[in-house]
Amino acid sequence: MPDITQLALFLAAAFVLAITPGPGIFYVAVRTLAGGRAEGIASSFGTGLGGMVHVLAGSLGVSAIVLASAELFTVLKLAGAAYLV
Repeated sequence: MPDITQLALFLAAAFVLAITPGPGIFYVAVRTLAGGRAEGIASSFGTGLGGMVHVLAGSLGVSAIVLASAELFTVLKLAGAAYLV
């Protein structure tokens, strides 16, 4: 378990990355312009939820687990492919 200083630094870095404009902002803008306010709000929640899952997975050490096991990496790839389908 990381100490409070490491956790605070991790959360600060995750926050900075979360508020930095990137492809997600462009996606939300395009969906809003193409489909209106409701699609823009739905896209915002979707990208926000995806970001939170990504940060949570990173904080739980999924990267380290996947690096340690080729089988887990394959399972993660298949789960990602199933999600995209």
